[in-house]
Amino acid sequence: MTDRDVWVKAATILAEHGEMTADYIIDQLSDALDDEVAVEDWRRVAAAVDAITDAGSSGAN
Repeated sequence: MTDRDVWVKAATILAEHGEMTADYIIDQLSDALDDEVAVEDWRRVAAAVDAITDAGSSGAN
C-alpha cells in the first residue's frame, strides 16, 4: 500500500464510519491477523486516521 493509499483509505474510513472508525479498524485488523503485510497496512491506516483526527481537533481551538 502506497503512502497515498494509506491517507486516502484513512480519510474514506473517517468519512464513512465517523465515531465508529476505531471499531471498524479493529475488525479489519482482526480479520487480517494471519497476513503480516495487511496488519502493517492497517496499522499505517490507523496512524493516519489518528493524525487526521488530531489535526481536526487542534484546528478547532
